[in-house]
Amino acid sequence: MANQEFDVVVVGGGAIGLAAAYEVAKTGAKVIVLERNNFFNHAGSSNDLARMFRTMYTEDFMADLAVEAMAFWDSLEKDSGTSLRLMSGLLNFGDKNYGGDTPEGTLLGPIDNLDRLGMSYKKLDAKEIEKRYPFKNLPEEWMGLYAPDNGIINVQLLLRTLLSLARDYGAEARQHTRVKRICPSEDDRNTWEVQAVRHEKDAAVFKAKKVIITSGSYVNHVLKPSFGISLDLDIWEMVASYFNCNAGSNGIIFPSMWFQFAPDKEGRSQLFYGFPTLPWGPPNVARIAVDAATRRIKDPDERLTNVLNPDDIRDTQKFIEEHVAGVDSTVPAFTSSCLQTNVFDNMFVLDYVPEEYLQGGAKDSVVVFTAGWAMKFVPLLGKALAEMSLNGKSKYALEEFSIKRKDPQTGKGIIIDSQNSHEQSGGSFSTTQQASGSSIQGFRRTDLK
Repeated sequence: MANQEFDVVVVGGGAIGLAAAYEVAKTGAKVIVLERNNFFNHAGSSNDLARMFRTMYTEDFMADLAVEAMAFWDSLEKDSGTSLRLMSGLLNFGDKNYGGDTPEGTLLGPIDNLDRLGMSYKKLDAKEIEKRYPFKNLPEEWMGLYAPDNGIINVQLLLRTLLSLARDYGAEARQHTRVKRICPSEDDRNTWEVQAVRHEKDAAVFKAKKVIITSGSYVNHVLKPSFGISLDLDIWEMVASYFNCNAGSNGIIFPSMWFQFAPDKEGRSQLFYGFPTLPWGPPNVARIAVDAATRRIKDPDERLTNVLNPDDIRDTQKFIEEHVAGVDSTVPAFTSSCLQTNVFDNMFVLDYVPEEYLQGGAKDSVVVFTAGWAMKFVPLLGKALAEMSLNGKSKYALEEFSIKRKDPQTGKGIIIDSQNSHEQSGGSFSTTQQASGSSIQGFRRTDLK
């Protein structure tokens, strides 16, 4: 295939990559997005039916970012003429004293930011929670925090909308196109050659001044052969199940998303979450799962593609038996998994590949995004990546997302230089113990007390 030239090449066609292509295309720049699998696949993180959009954060900068993201969601929905979220609110509930020294912070920690940002919320006691939601046997001292400015993202509609809009604005898209290497052109060191293979047989080269890498857990498959570096990743095989709810008389309805804060039991996480029955999904089933992962890997090629972790499912079934009324825990209606990519603090990597690794290529010409719990920020992150690639900066590329940041506890960085053998020999993570939590302060291993 002959070389094709673009202003920007986006590597990775999940939600973030499609959002970046959409935002670049809106400026009139020539952009193409390359996806190694088919679009809308379930091989990475942009799968399943729903994700949370939430604004309740303990950390000021994350709360601010979530509020700004709301405007980007509104703009995207207006541009597409499509509602992509169901804003039903979010209930956080549980032990108000849990989490002071853990990644989740505390149950009531977001209140300061909710007050500062002028956002509505309501406190509930255990009896009020059980009256409004189908929970049972909650400790009487537990309490809840309900905030209406939260909702459910229709993931599959989001993906299709972003790809359609990107193409409408002139973007090109190629699926089954695996990027093997990115290197500076011999003719012009300010131009990148993105070397790929299509359908595992046909070589292709795409040239561009700027490259955006949004390949999620597969990011090291691009970074290492291209720049001689890897990122120290801890990839969780997250398991989520849908369970049958009572229908008809005495039917069960969850009025909103919910998240339980509770301490571990016997070394197993008790951080559970759930969604109501989805208008775009099967009737009378609700997604309920543990916000943790027993199986953790370093490379997506290590993923078990035909087995789901039974311990994580069993934990959820036990939780339902003890604390949820009208939901049948006997066997899930169906179960899926996704890859959740993390670094030491569970937060994004949103930055340029440092100049010293660019093999003579232009400074600030390769942008990378990976890690963290990002679906709620998709439109904002697409804008950030477009600005970084076209304008050389974005106010959303915060210091907290730097690729050069280091773990304050170990002193280790995120980047593993393949030329540095002592760094390459070990990462920052164990892969044998359950980890849980989705806050920016870091993941929590349940074997550490």
